[in-house]
Amino acid sequence: MEWNHPIAWHVPNLISICIDSIVDGEMSGEIYHCYSKEAVKFSNIIRMIEAAETFFDQLRFPEASTQIRSFEKKEHVVEAKPEKICTPEDVVAKRGTEGTFLLNVRYRQNSSWQGELQWIEGNITYQFASVLELIKILSNAMNER
Repeated sequence: MEWNHPIAWHVPNLISICIDSIVDGEMSGEIYHCYSKEAVKFSNIIRMIEAAETFFDQLRFPEASTQIRSFEKKEHVVEAKPEKICTPEDVVAKRGTEGTFLLNVRYRQNSSWQGELQWIEGNITYQFASVLELIKILSNAMNER
């Protein structure tokens, strides 16, 4: 669903998705957030989603409503929440050579994500109700450019 309101910069889990390359429809690039000065590189959209999911788990925001099942017994280790070391303005200023998106995941319910995605170059903000819908929005935006 498309809407024209920009997403809030003050959210703790704001991510800038910088798409630097698209080869055979596969996007690669870097993601940035306020808790690291270093970019998290991704080689495809699945790696980007995994990196973002790990970030949300470390931040514990938004809290996941379900946990992944495992047949292995794992000890639950609670890590300290990361501290912000960059401003939201620093994150928003990052740009990808092919496209830039600001991601705000509001909820992690039903083993998926719900939130907003703002396409900077297209000046459009989308709402999405699942990771699949997020992937489709990213793909369609990159095909429109």
